[in-house]
Amino acid sequence: MNANPHYAIIGAGVAGLACARSLADAGVRVTVLDKSRGPGGRTSTRRGEGWACDHGAQYFTARHPDFIAELAVWQAAGVAAPWPARITVFDADGRRGLQGEEVRFVGTPRMTAPARHLAQGLDLRVQLTVNALQRYPHGWEIATAERGMLPEAFDGVLLAVPSPQAVPLLQPLSPALAAAAQ
Repeated sequence: MNANPHYAIIGAGVAGLACARSLADAGVRVTVLDKSRGPGGRTSTRRGEGWACDHGAQYFTARHPDFIAELAVWQAAGVAAPWPARITVFDADGRRGLQGEEVRFVGTPRMTAPARHLAQGLDLRVQLTVNALQRYPHGWEIATAERGMLPEAFDGVLLAVPSPQAVPLLQPLSPALAAAAQ
């Protein structure tokens, strides 16, 4: 193994960025690649002239102790807050009921805020669509639709993308993994 390993993480959603942040905080060199204009993944925000619209996840919850602790960090940084919405659910017969008392959270000022917070200080490369991975003795090489083969090799690659996006990357390397991702 390389004395100073360099890992690529494909996908700048919350999962990919959380992994990248953990590795970077442990002193590992990380590059995050994403096809979008910025970090966020399913917590994305569209912006136009004078408007913004969160069109991914409407809110998120925290149940696992580790995520609850991370959420406290986000709240202290001002990038997440409780969402005081009252949610009503209708069943097939038109009956309605309230959906639990679980606390829901949103990114502030928009849903991309926690992802942007995680991405601070990371080598984040956006608007790069990864279309091929190749393993060589010297490491992993990554090809993108926009720039072709990236100039550096990586010691490892982590896929943090929805499975339909992972399948074409995995298929040439491991048909079994690609099948499992379908």
